Amino acid sequence: MQRIFKRGRVWYGWFYEDGRRVVRTTRCRDRAAADRVARQWELDAADPDHAAARTATLTDALLLLLARDEEEVQAGRRSPDTVAFHRSKAGHLVRLFETADGGGHVPYPLVRLRAANVDGYVSRRRAEKVTDATIAKELVVLRKSLRLAIRAGLWKGRVEEVIPVAFSAGYEPRTRALTAGEVGKLLHELLPDRAARVAFIVATSACWRESELARREDVGEGLATVLLRGTKRKTRFRTVPIVSPGQRSLLEYAVEHAQGTGGPLFRVWRNARRDLLEACERAGIERCSPNDLRRTFASWQVEAGVPLYPIAQAMGHKDTRMLERVYGRQTPEQLAAAMARAMGLTQRVCSTFVSAPTETADPVDEVDDDGSNAASSPAPEKQIAPQDLRPGGPMSARVVEVPGPGIEPGTRGFSVPCSTS
Repeated sequence: MQRIFKRGRVWYGWFYEDGRRVVRTTRCRDRAAADRVARQWELDAADPDHAAARTATLTDALLLLLARDEEEVQAGRRSPDTVAFHRSKAGHLVRLFETADGGGHVPYPLVRLRAANVDGYVSRRRAEKVTDATIAKELVVLRKSLRLAIRAGLWKGRVEEVIPVAFSAGYEPRTRALTAGEVGKLLHELLPDRAARVAFIVATSACWRESELARREDVGEGLATVLLRGTKRKTRFRTVPIVSPGQRSLLEYAVEHAQGTGGPLFRVWRNARRDLLEACERAGIERCSPNDLRRTFASWQVEAGVPLYPIAQAMGHKDTRMLERVYGRQTPEQLAAAMARAMGLTQRVCSTFVSAPTETADPVDEVDDDGSNAASSPAPEKQIAPQDLRPGGPMSARVVEVPGPGIEPGTRGFSVPCSTS
Protein backbone atom coordinates (compact mmCIF):
# COMPACT_ATOMS: atom_id res chain seq x y z
CA MET A 1 0.00 0.00 0.00
CA GLN A 2 1.41 3.38 -0.98
CA ARG A 3 2.11 5.62 2.07
CA ILE A 4 3.25 8.75 0.27
CA PHE A 5 1.96 11.24 -2.28
CA LYS A 6 3.32 14.41 -3.80
CA ARG A 7 2.15 18.00 -3.42
CA GLY A 8 4.18 20.34 -5.54
CA ARG A 9 7.82 19.37 -5.10
CA VAL A 10 7.46 17.87 -1.58
CA TRP A 11 6.33 14.37 -0.67
CA TYR A 12 3.68 13.79 2.01
CA GLY A 13 2.95 10.61 3.89
CA TRP A 14 0.12 9.13 5.90
CA PHE A 15 -0.35 6.49 8.59
CA TYR A 16 -2.96 5.36 11.12
CA GLU A 17 -2.62 6.18 14.81
CA ASP A 18 -5.28 4.95 17.27
CA GLY A 19 -7.62 4.31 14.34
CA ARG A 20 -7.21 7.86 13.01
CA ARG A 21 -5.62 8.68 9.67
CA VAL A 22 -2.74 11.15 10.07
CA VAL A 23 -1.19 13.08 7.16
CA ARG A 24 2.19 14.84 7.47
CA THR A 25 4.81 16.34 5.23
CA THR A 26 8.02 14.33 5.01
CA ARG A 27 9.91 17.50 3.99
CA CYS A 28 11.62 15.32 1.40
CA ARG A 29 11.85 15.88 -2.32
CA ASP A 30 13.33 12.45 -2.95
CA ARG A 31 10.72 9.68 -3.14
CA ALA A 32 12.90 6.98 -1.55
CA ALA A 33 13.78 9.24 1.39
CA ALA A 34 10.13 10.18 1.85
CA ASP A 35 9.12 6.52 1.85
CA ARG A 36 11.61 5.74 4.62
CA VAL A 37 10.23 8.60 6.73
CA ALA A 38 6.68 7.39 6.25
CA ARG A 39 7.61 3.82 7.19
CA GLN A 40 9.26 5.10 10.39
CA TRP A 41 6.05 6.98 11.27
CA GLU A 42 4.09 3.78 10.91
CA LEU A 43 6.50 1.86 13.13
CA ASP A 44 6.39 4.57 15.79
CA ALA A 45 2.58 4.59 15.77
CA ALA A 46 2.46 0.81 16.18
CA ASP A 47 5.06 0.80 19.01
CA PRO A 48 5.17 4.01 21.12
CA ASP A 49 8.10 2.63 23.14
CA HIS A 50 10.06 2.28 19.93
CA ALA A 51 9.34 5.92 19.13
CA ALA A 52 10.48 7.06 22.56
CA ALA A 53 13.70 5.06 22.27
CA ARG A 54 14.36 6.49 18.84
CA THR A 55 13.98 10.12 19.92
CA ALA A 56 15.45 10.02 23.45
CA THR A 57 18.61 12.04 24.03
CA LEU A 58 21.51 11.84 26.45
CA THR A 59 20.04 14.76 28.38
CA ASP A 60 16.80 12.80 28.82
CA ALA A 61 18.74 9.95 30.43
CA LEU A 62 20.76 12.24 32.68
CA LEU A 63 17.58 14.01 33.82
CA LEU A 64 16.17 10.65 34.89
CA LEU A 65 19.12 10.20 37.23
CA LEU A 66 18.85 13.69 38.68
CA ALA A 67 15.08 13.32 39.16
CA ARG A 68 15.60 10.06 41.04
CA ASP A 69 18.29 11.72 43.16
CA GLU A 70 15.90 14.52 44.12
CA GLU A 71 13.22 12.01 45.09
CA GLU A 72 15.66 10.14 47.30
CA VAL A 73 16.76 13.39 48.94
CA GLN A 74 13.12 14.10 49.79
CA ALA A 75 12.81 10.58 51.19
CA GLY A 76 15.93 11.09 53.32
CA ARG A 77 17.83 8.35 51.52
CA ARG A 78 20.38 10.50 49.71
CA SER A 79 22.43 13.59 50.46
CA PRO A 80 21.97 16.85 48.51
CA ASP A 81 25.75 16.73 48.05
CA THR A 82 25.33 13.56 45.97
CA VAL A 83 22.83 15.35 43.73
CA ALA A 84 25.30 18.20 43.24
CA PHE A 85 28.04 15.67 42.49
CA HIS A 86 25.95 13.89 39.83
CA ARG A 87 24.88 17.21 38.32
CA SER A 88 28.50 18.35 38.05
CA LYS A 89 29.63 15.14 36.32
CA ALA A 90 26.59 15.16 34.03
CA GLY A 91 27.57 18.66 32.93
CA HIS A 92 30.80 17.36 31.38
CA LEU A 93 28.90 14.63 29.51
CA VAL A 94 26.50 17.20 28.07
CA ARG A 95 29.35 19.57 27.24
CA LEU A 96 31.22 17.03 25.11
CA PHE A 97 28.32 15.03 23.67
CA GLU A 98 25.75 17.75 23.09
CA THR A 99 27.63 20.96 22.37
CA ALA A 100 28.27 22.09 18.81
CA ASP A 101 31.51 23.72 17.70
CA GLY A 102 29.84 27.11 17.88
CA GLY A 103 28.78 26.52 21.47
CA GLY A 104 25.12 25.78 20.81
CA HIS A 105 23.27 22.83 22.27
CA VAL A 106 22.71 19.90 19.89
CA PRO A 107 20.78 16.96 21.41
CA TYR A 108 22.63 13.66 21.19
CA PRO A 109 20.26 10.75 20.37
CA LEU A 110 20.86 7.76 22.63
CA VAL A 111 20.20 5.47 19.70
CA ARG A 112 23.54 6.62 18.25
CA LEU A 113 25.54 5.81 21.37
CA ARG A 114 28.25 3.23 20.72
CA ALA A 115 31.38 2.07 22.50
CA ALA A 116 33.49 4.14 20.12
CA ASN A 117 31.63 7.29 21.20
CA VAL A 118 32.36 6.63 24.86
CA ASP A 119 35.98 5.82 24.09
CA GLY A 120 36.18 9.12 22.23
CA TYR A 121 34.78 10.90 25.28
CA VAL A 122 37.48 9.34 27.47
CA SER A 123 40.16 10.43 25.01
CA ARG A 124 38.89 14.00 24.89
CA ARG A 125 38.78 14.24 28.69
CA ARG A 126 42.33 12.93 28.92
CA ALA A 127 43.37 15.53 26.35
CA GLU A 128 41.94 18.12 28.77
CA LYS A 129 44.44 16.82 31.36
CA VAL A 130 41.69 15.30 33.50
CA THR A 131 42.72 12.37 35.69
CA ASP A 132 41.35 8.89 35.12
CA ALA A 133 39.88 9.01 38.63
CA THR A 134 37.64 11.91 37.56
CA ILE A 135 36.74 10.27 34.24
CA ALA A 136 35.76 7.09 36.08
CA LYS A 137 33.29 9.09 38.19
CA GLU A 138 31.76 10.62 35.06
CA LEU A 139 31.37 7.17 33.51
CA VAL A 140 29.59 6.01 36.67
CA VAL A 141 27.04 8.79 36.14
CA LEU A 142 26.64 7.77 32.50
CA ARG A 143 26.21 4.11 33.47
CA LYS A 144 23.53 4.90 36.06
CA SER A 145 21.69 7.14 33.60
CA LEU A 146 21.68 4.50 30.86
CA ARG A 147 20.30 1.89 33.23
CA LEU A 148 17.46 4.21 34.16
CA ALA A 149 16.87 4.94 30.46
CA ILE A 150 16.52 1.22 29.77
CA ARG A 151 14.01 0.89 32.59
CA ALA A 152 12.03 3.86 31.24
CA GLY A 153 12.02 2.46 27.70
CA LEU A 154 14.16 5.29 26.36
CA TRP A 155 17.08 3.15 25.29
CA LYS A 156 17.31 -0.33 23.79
CA GLY A 157 21.07 -0.75 24.06
CA ARG A 158 23.21 -2.67 26.53
CA VAL A 159 25.27 -0.81 29.11
CA GLU A 160 28.11 -3.33 29.11
CA GLU A 161 28.56 -2.88 25.36
CA VAL A 162 29.19 0.87 25.50
CA ILE A 163 30.76 1.51 28.90
CA PRO A 164 34.36 0.27 29.19
CA VAL A 165 33.90 -2.21 32.03
CA ALA A 166 37.65 -2.67 32.38
CA PHE A 167 38.22 1.09 32.67
CA SER A 168 40.12 1.65 35.89
CA ALA A 169 41.00 4.94 37.49
CA GLY A 170 44.12 3.35 38.92
CA TYR A 171 43.07 4.64 42.31
CA GLU A 172 45.62 4.29 45.06
CA PRO A 173 44.46 5.43 48.49
CA ARG A 174 46.50 8.31 49.87
CA THR A 175 48.31 7.58 53.09
CA ARG A 176 49.37 11.13 53.96
CA ALA A 177 48.78 11.98 57.62
CA LEU A 178 50.49 14.83 59.42
CA THR A 179 52.58 14.48 62.55
CA ALA A 180 51.97 16.73 65.53
CA GLY A 181 55.04 18.74 64.56
CA GLU A 182 53.80 19.18 60.99
CA VAL A 183 50.41 20.36 62.23
CA GLY A 184 52.13 22.96 64.37
CA LYS A 185 54.24 24.17 61.44
CA LEU A 186 51.20 24.33 59.15
CA LEU A 187 49.20 26.39 61.65
CA HIS A 188 52.05 28.92 61.82
CA GLU A 189 51.77 29.52 58.06
CA LEU A 190 48.03 30.23 57.87
CA LEU A 191 45.79 33.16 58.71
CA PRO A 192 44.06 32.69 62.09
CA ASP A 193 40.65 31.64 60.82
CA ARG A 194 42.17 29.18 58.36
CA ALA A 195 44.54 27.77 60.94
CA ALA A 196 41.53 27.40 63.24
CA ARG A 197 39.71 25.37 60.60
CA VAL A 198 42.71 23.08 60.12
CA ALA A 199 42.92 22.53 63.88
CA PHE A 200 39.16 21.84 64.01
CA ILE A 201 39.34 19.18 61.28
CA VAL A 202 42.30 17.38 62.84
CA ALA A 203 40.64 17.43 66.27
CA THR A 204 37.19 16.24 65.16
CA SER A 205 37.62 14.27 61.88
CA ALA A 206 35.34 16.73 60.06
CA CYS A 207 35.41 16.64 56.27
CA TRP A 208 35.64 19.96 54.46
CA ARG A 209 31.89 20.30 53.96
CA GLU A 210 31.28 19.56 57.63
CA SER A 211 33.74 22.29 58.60
CA GLU A 212 31.81 24.71 56.37
CA LEU A 213 28.58 23.83 58.19
CA ALA A 214 30.12 24.06 61.67
CA ARG A 215 28.61 26.58 64.08
CA ARG A 216 29.96 27.89 67.36
CA GLU A 217 27.06 26.40 69.30
CA ASP A 218 28.00 22.94 67.96
CA VAL A 219 30.93 22.86 70.39
CA GLY A 220 29.68 21.27 73.57
CA GLU A 221 30.07 22.64 77.09
CA GLY A 222 33.59 22.35 78.37
CA LEU A 223 34.80 21.35 74.87
CA ALA A 224 33.68 17.80 75.68
CA THR A 225 31.93 17.14 72.35
CA VAL A 226 31.47 18.62 68.88
CA LEU A 227 28.39 18.19 66.71
CA LEU A 228 29.28 17.67 63.03
CA ARG A 229 26.46 18.40 60.60
CA GLY A 230 27.41 15.85 57.96
CA THR A 231 25.08 15.40 55.01
CA LYS A 232 26.64 12.60 52.97
CA ARG A 233 24.68 9.93 54.87
CA LYS A 234 22.82 9.63 58.15
CA THR A 235 25.89 8.43 60.03
CA ARG A 236 27.73 11.63 59.08
CA PHE A 237 25.44 13.74 61.27
CA ARG A 238 27.17 12.87 64.51
CA THR A 239 28.61 13.98 67.81
CA VAL A 240 32.35 13.46 68.24
CA PRO A 241 33.77 13.18 71.77
CA ILE A 242 36.85 15.24 72.62
CA VAL A 243 38.83 12.92 74.84
CA SER A 244 42.57 13.34 74.42
CA PRO A 245 44.74 16.33 75.36
CA GLY A 246 45.78 16.59 71.72
CA GLN A 247 42.20 16.95 70.53
CA ARG A 248 41.39 19.43 73.25
CA SER A 249 44.37 21.70 72.56
CA LEU A 250 43.49 21.86 68.87
CA LEU A 251 39.79 22.46 69.53
CA GLU A 252 40.58 25.21 72.04
CA TYR A 253 42.69 26.91 69.41
CA ALA A 254 39.96 26.49 66.77
CA VAL A 255 37.26 28.03 68.96
CA GLU A 256 39.50 30.91 70.01
CA HIS A 257 40.65 31.88 66.51
CA ALA A 258 37.61 31.07 64.36
CA GLN A 259 36.26 34.26 62.80
CA GLY A 260 32.99 33.23 61.18
CA THR A 261 30.07 35.63 61.50
CA GLY A 262 26.32 35.29 61.22
CA GLY A 263 26.20 31.62 62.15
CA PRO A 264 29.10 29.70 60.57
CA LEU A 265 32.08 29.05 62.82
CA PHE A 266 34.58 29.82 60.05
CA ARG A 267 34.81 32.29 57.21
CA VAL A 268 34.44 31.20 53.61
CA TRP A 269 37.72 29.74 52.33
CA ARG A 270 38.09 29.54 48.58
CA ASN A 271 41.03 27.80 46.88
CA ALA A 272 41.77 25.83 50.04
CA ARG A 273 43.82 23.20 48.21
CA ARG A 274 46.09 25.81 46.67
CA ASP A 275 46.48 27.69 49.94
CA LEU A 276 47.29 24.53 51.90
CA LEU A 277 49.86 23.52 49.29
CA GLU A 278 51.57 26.90 49.49
CA ALA A 279 51.46 26.86 53.30
CA CYS A 280 53.09 23.42 53.32
CA GLU A 281 55.83 24.68 51.01
CA ARG A 282 56.52 27.63 53.30
CA ALA A 283 56.53 25.31 56.32
CA GLY A 284 58.92 22.91 54.62
CA ILE A 285 56.65 19.90 55.02
CA GLU A 286 55.15 17.43 52.57
CA ARG A 287 52.07 18.76 50.79
CA CYS A 288 48.66 17.93 52.23
CA SER A 289 45.04 18.21 51.14
CA PRO A 290 41.88 18.92 53.17
CA ASN A 291 41.15 15.21 53.31
CA ASP A 292 44.65 14.50 54.59
CA LEU A 293 43.70 16.54 57.66
CA ARG A 294 40.76 14.22 58.28
CA ARG A 295 43.04 11.24 57.71
CA THR A 296 45.36 12.68 60.35
CA PHE A 297 42.61 12.31 62.96
CA ALA A 298 42.24 8.63 62.07
CA SER A 299 45.98 8.01 62.00
CA TRP A 300 46.48 9.54 65.44
CA GLN A 301 43.60 7.55 66.89
CA VAL A 302 44.95 4.31 65.46
CA GLU A 303 48.41 5.15 66.75
CA ALA A 304 46.89 5.73 70.20
CA GLY A 305 45.56 2.17 70.16
CA VAL A 306 41.86 3.04 69.80
CA PRO A 307 39.92 0.13 68.22
CA LEU A 308 38.77 0.69 64.64
CA TYR A 309 35.01 0.56 65.25
CA PRO A 310 34.89 3.53 67.68
CA ILE A 311 37.10 5.49 65.25
CA ALA A 312 34.73 4.61 62.40
CA GLN A 313 31.77 5.88 64.44
CA ALA A 314 33.57 9.12 65.25
CA MET A 315 34.32 9.64 61.55
CA GLY A 316 30.76 8.87 60.47
CA HIS A 317 31.47 5.58 58.68
CA LYS A 318 28.93 2.75 58.68
CA ASP A 319 31.63 0.18 59.40
CA THR A 320 35.40 -0.18 59.55
CA ARG A 321 36.03 -1.02 55.90
CA MET A 322 37.09 2.49 54.91
CA LEU A 323 39.43 2.67 57.88
CA GLU A 324 40.97 -0.68 56.99
CA ARG A 325 41.40 0.33 53.35
CA VAL A 326 42.34 4.00 53.58
CA TYR A 327 42.23 5.99 56.79
CA GLY A 328 43.63 3.42 59.17
CA ARG A 329 46.73 2.52 57.17
CA GLN A 330 49.85 2.95 59.26
CA THR A 331 53.49 3.76 58.63
CA PRO A 332 56.13 1.12 59.44
CA GLU A 333 56.93 3.03 62.62
CA GLN A 334 53.29 2.99 63.71
CA LEU A 335 53.02 -0.70 62.92
CA ALA A 336 56.12 -1.41 64.96
CA ALA A 337 54.63 0.53 67.89
CA ALA A 338 51.33 -1.34 67.66
CA MET A 339 53.07 -4.69 67.51
CA ALA A 340 55.32 -3.76 70.43
CA ARG A 341 52.33 -2.75 72.53
CA ALA A 342 50.52 -5.99 71.69
CA MET A 343 53.54 -7.99 72.82
CA GLY A 344 54.14 -5.92 75.93
CA LEU A 345 57.44 -4.60 74.62
CA THR A 346 58.92 -1.10 74.63
CA GLN A 347 61.15 0.64 72.15
CA ARG A 348 63.19 3.82 72.32
CA VAL A 349 62.26 6.51 69.86
CA CYS A 350 63.02 10.16 69.34
CA SER A 351 60.34 12.59 68.11
CA THR A 352 60.73 16.13 66.89
CA PHE A 353 57.93 18.64 67.35
CA VAL A 354 57.48 22.34 66.87
CA SER A 355 57.04 24.63 69.82
CA ALA A 356 54.88 27.72 69.83
CA PRO A 357 56.61 31.02 69.02
CA THR A 358 58.39 32.55 71.96
CA GLU A 359 57.54 36.06 70.79
CA THR A 360 54.18 37.40 69.72
CA ALA A 361 54.08 38.81 66.21
CA ASP A 362 52.12 41.85 65.12
CA PRO A 363 48.41 41.40 64.39
CA VAL A 364 47.78 39.66 61.09
CA ASP A 365 45.96 42.63 59.60
CA GLU A 366 49.15 44.69 59.84
CA VAL A 367 50.95 43.27 56.86
CA ASP A 368 53.33 44.55 54.22
CA ASP A 369 52.20 45.44 50.72
CA ASP A 370 53.18 42.00 49.44
CA GLY A 371 50.87 40.35 51.99
CA SER A 372 53.64 39.12 54.32
CA ASN A 373 54.01 39.94 57.99
CA ALA A 374 57.47 41.36 58.52
CA ALA A 375 57.30 40.91 62.28
CA SER A 376 56.66 37.18 62.07
CA SER A 377 59.54 34.77 62.50
CA PRO A 378 59.85 31.03 61.89
CA ALA A 379 58.92 28.91 64.88
CA PRO A 380 61.94 27.37 66.61
CA GLU A 381 62.11 23.61 66.78
CA LYS A 382 62.24 21.78 70.07
CA GLN A 383 63.66 18.30 70.49
CA ILE A 384 61.71 15.84 72.59
CA ALA A 385 63.97 13.53 74.49
CA PRO A 386 63.82 9.82 73.64
CA GLN A 387 60.86 8.19 75.34
CA ASP A 388 59.48 4.73 75.81
CA LEU A 389 57.06 3.85 73.03
CA ARG A 390 53.66 3.53 74.64
CA PRO A 391 49.98 3.83 73.63
CA GLY A 392 49.15 7.40 72.85
CA GLY A 393 51.06 9.16 70.13
CA PRO A 394 50.02 12.74 69.29
CA MET A 395 46.44 12.20 70.48
CA SER A 396 47.28 11.51 74.11
CA ALA A 397 50.68 13.16 74.46
CA ARG A 398 50.67 16.89 75.23
CA VAL A 399 52.78 17.77 72.21
CA VAL A 400 50.25 19.28 69.78
CA GLU A 401 51.45 22.83 70.22
CA VAL A 402 49.49 25.54 68.47
CA PRO A 403 50.69 29.04 67.59
CA GLY A 404 49.72 32.10 69.54
CA PRO A 405 48.24 35.25 67.99
CA GLY A 406 49.94 36.74 65.00
CA ILE A 407 50.21 33.85 62.55
CA GLU A 408 52.25 34.74 59.50
CA PRO A 409 49.99 35.07 56.45
CA GLY A 410 51.20 33.81 53.10
CA THR A 411 51.43 36.05 50.09
CA ARG A 412 48.45 34.28 48.52
CA GLY A 413 46.87 33.07 51.74
CA PHE A 414 43.47 34.62 51.27
CA SER A 415 40.93 35.66 48.65
CA VAL A 416 38.68 38.69 48.95
CA PRO A 417 35.37 38.56 47.08
CA CYS A 418 34.73 41.85 45.32
CA SER A 419 32.02 43.40 43.20
CA THR A 420 32.53 45.01 39.82
CA SER A 421 29.30 46.98 40.05
